Amino acid sequence: MDIPTAKYSEEDMKAALQPTEPEFFKVKVSKKKKTRRKVKHDTTASTIRRHISESKWTISNWYRHIHWKNVVLVVIVPLLALVGSLTVPLTRTGFYWMGFNYIITCTFVIMGYHRYWAHRSFQTTKEMSFLFAMVGASAGVGSAKWWCASHRAHHRFCDTERDPHNIRKGFWYSHFGWMLLIHHPKVQAAIKESESEDISSDPVILWQYENYFHMFLVTGILIPAIIGWWLFEDFAGGLVYGGLVKIFLVQNTIFSVNSLCHCCGDQPFDDAKSSRNSILLSLITFGEGQHNFHHEFPSDCRNGVEWYDFDPVKWVIFTLNALGVIYNVHAAPTTAINQLRVQQAQRILDKERSQLNWGIRIDKLPTLTSAEFSKLAKESQPERALVVISGIVHDVTPFLHDHPGGVALIKSSIGKDATNAFNGAVYSHSNAARNLLATMRIAVILGSEQEVWKQQQKENKDVPLKNDSEGKKIVRSGEQITMTKTPSTTAGAA
Repeated sequence: MDIPTAKYSEEDMKAALQPTEPEFFKVKVSKKKKTRRKVKHDTTASTIRRHISESKWTISNWYRHIHWKNVVLVVIVPLLALVGSLTVPLTRTGFYWMGFNYIITCTFVIMGYHRYWAHRSFQTTKEMSFLFAMVGASAGVGSAKWWCASHRAHHRFCDTERDPHNIRKGFWYSHFGWMLLIHHPKVQAAIKESESEDISSDPVILWQYENYFHMFLVTGILIPAIIGWWLFEDFAGGLVYGGLVKIFLVQNTIFSVNSLCHCCGDQPFDDAKSSRNSILLSLITFGEGQHNFHHEFPSDCRNGVEWYDFDPVKWVIFTLNALGVIYNVHAAPTTAINQLRVQQAQRILDKERSQLNWGIRIDKLPTLTSAEFSKLAKESQPERALVVISGIVHDVTPFLHDHPGGVALIKSSIGKDATNAFNGAVYSHSNAARNLLATMRIAVILGSEQEVWKQQQKENKDVPLKNDSEGKKIVRSGEQITMTKTPSTTAGAA
């Protein structure tokens, strides 16, 4: 079967062989004129944005440095208290009501915020937790959620850049300035990390956090005014003294723990951190003055281990524990407390000992043969008086005329081995005399180095002893087997 074929003319063939473009390529594309965008050379916009805490204070950004909510608590309320105290007279009943409210508020803030929620030093009922939240809100120191997380961060990162109220930034910063300024991101992260599950999931803490400012106004200002009017017919006195002035006093009582307790007092338990103990500060801070102890044993319900230490909160805790309202009260073991006292005492002794003159270290002394010593002693007379005691050459010239037994006794031993005479054949010398003699040594007799250097290991005051006089191991503070040079970032709140 033949297949029909189409016939094309010569012109059609030439047209078919010419290169052609597809139809869509034939569309005329209009070229847009590129316009360059003018960029303003703004130094603040062109540089990396810094956190406000890392920026300098200027006229244009000063307000961004301020934590305005806390300004209301820490600045505005005290100013209102000052103005009110200048206009409203303080009556006797108003003074009693202010003092009573101050004592109750301090007790419940320290017991609830600090020892219960921040450190879990005891357990209590839900009703008592609500009471802690209500009274704590009236203090004007912030919500329990924020305060407890900040306090745990303080313990965890004490005296570092991540410490919310680092005393190294100055007294007033640690006292209340830290509440007024926006924190550095490192501090914010430290607080967030310290807000563990027991805080973030506690229904009472969350309830107080969500309603804090309303609770503060009602419990801190309105209720004291109403009670003043109801009991004493003195609404203004109740408002000013039972409310505003009381808040100012409570605030500075709590703030003093952050400032005064880190710069005043002694450190009987550990001096690695700035926390300190002071009986006077216990009176000022309503029992929180044993702060050096507290930083070592934060979960202890006491702030001062002696029964006579001023700590009204621990007495309230013991009383409520006896009544069954508070239970599972924690107190550090006496052995652990005494261990820390001894270690700190050893550390203080080591520092004092290192600053005293114990003579040249024996392993640093040159050696002399017996013949060289005899020659040196003979040639040095009468300018120098050299004697040998226990294999060590001593130049006793400075003490020659001060010797209680007279010059003749020393002169009889010059150039000789006076070990037996020094140790009892003539006179058994005291420890003070032996310490003084150590400052006069100049050389070691060759052949006696082994015995002398054994003695040196015992008396070397530059290197602390590892064993006590009974041969028992001395575990100094910072030398525990678990101690490392670089602390872990996951360290706990203790």
